[in-house]
Amino acid sequence: MECKLLTARLMSPIGQITIASCTRGVHKVDLQEPKDFSPDGRHKVDFVDGATEEQVNKCEPLAKCVDWIKAYFKDASSVRGLDLPPLHITKYKEGSFTAAVLHNLATKVDVGETVSYGQLAAMTGNARASRAVGGAMRANQTPLLVPCHRVVNSNGSVGNFMSGRGNVLKAWLLEHEAREER
Repeated sequence: MECKLLTARLMSPIGQITIASCTRGVHKVDLQEPKDFSPDGRHKVDFVDGATEEQVNKCEPLAKCVDWIKAYFKDASSVRGLDLPPLHITKYKEGSFTAAVLHNLATKVDVGETVSYGQLAAMTGNARASRAVGGAMRANQTPLLVPCHRVVNSNGSVGNFMSGRGNVLKAWLLEHEAREER
């Protein structure tokens, strides 16, 4: 059975975010590639277009995702107490290494923390699979919810977020989370 997707586009401090969800769960969160990234310090998230607020509210996973993202940008530490919206990602085979990496990242690496590719590989049961963890990060369809921005190189550098085009976003997200920790 094919899912009927609803899409909501939000404007956030890091630019436009597009969320696609069916009634079973969120399929995708797209961050727009930054062109002239310069956040203005506002942590507000506004609807741009896509599904109306009424339609969003009728699709529980989409509504939960919008609420989660709004909370994250208002105060990153506030999402600690929130359940992640349900995810419905059929791209990853259940029980696969990629699915396990993404699950561990979403459930074990908290706001304000970072983990290296090697550490995440070890958490997933194969300490020598750091390159495969990099592949899992590239395959992540739900950034922010599955916080691939928290995965850094072993030397602490940010690595390549959005194939290197989003490194400035990754640095901002990490700073946003660190700022909320103070």
